[in-house]
Amino acid sequence: MEKILTPDEVDAWVAELRRAGRKLGYTCGTFDLLHAGHVDYLARSRELCDALLVAVNSDWSVRQYKDPRRPICPEQERMRVVAALESVDAVTLLNDARPLAQIQRWQPDLYIKGGDYSEAKLRSADAVRAYGGRVEVIPVSHLVRTSQIIERVMALEKLAAPSPVSAAAARGIVFLDRDGKLLKESPYLSDPAKAELLPGVGAGLAKLQQAGYRLVIVTNQQGIGLGYFSFDDFVAVNVALFRLLTAYGVTISRIYYCPHSAADQCECRKPKPGLLVRALADFGMEPGRCFMVGDRDVDAMSGAAAGCSPVLVSAADVESPWPRFATFTEAVEWILSSAGPME
Repeated sequence: MEKILTPDEVDAWVAELRRAGRKLGYTCGTFDLLHAGHVDYLARSRELCDALLVAVNSDWSVRQYKDPRRPICPEQERMRVVAALESVDAVTLLNDARPLAQIQRWQPDLYIKGGDYSEAKLRSADAVRAYGGRVEVIPVSHLVRTSQIIERVMALEKLAAPSPVSAAAARGIVFLDRDGKLLKESPYLSDPAKAELLPGVGAGLAKLQQAGYRLVIVTNQQGIGLGYFSFDDFVAVNVALFRLLTAYGVTISRIYYCPHSAADQCECRKPKPGLLVRALADFGMEPGRCFMVGDRDVDAMSGAAAGCSPVLVSAADVESPWPRFATFTEAVEWILSSAGPME
């Protein structure tokens, strides 16, 4: 059946409900800019009855009791939107400031209103109880109002658009392991007060940044997954790192992390290249223009698997298929001397 009914059509529909012994619920409202609060309220109203009739206030009636500048959407559009909801069985127009005449005409078993009303303040409540009906008030579950949405739209409209970014294209990306490479190694580092920048890191990152490289951290953080520290702890240490780098004018473009342990067999934990592959896609960067700086073979292996050039900083004197340097400063100089001219 067509859900949008004239008053006479509602008469016939209600008569059919009565013959079938079905319980009728009635509610009314503006339903301008339909939001989650409306949808939840109508769904919960329908749970109380066998059929729900929604009377949508006409444009004229809205201007009488709400605001002469409302509604935003005209009555026919509001009726169609409400009728589209599964919880609503029929919709009609309420061209009056009060629903009393409609309530007395159709005598619904339930007169239902939202939680921003109280039964004591409903002027039609006595009329409902007089013919044996019941008044139900649905508690508010979503703290949202149409007026708040309108205010937000108006506030956003007044905001000037941000200026476009005009930074030069990046020369490439230098991916960086965090713990033991930028910050002094500390098992499951979670205390920002213990964040300590390693020698040469600040100056070295500043050189890479000045040469046109983006600086991106890729780090395994299985302590999160194992419950040794929280995500918030991880963020707090990152913030401490940012503060330490501020003195050098260094900005980290992004941090990619894996919270899993080796037992999880994920695709993001180094030595797998998942974090780097994702970053390369996010920045639209060719791997051949990128480097992976770490202190362990798993860092180099992830970089090589992603197509980047691995560089290790380690005091260990062992043979390695990848360039290995004793200091971060030496690694930076190697990167700058190995890279081609900036495109």
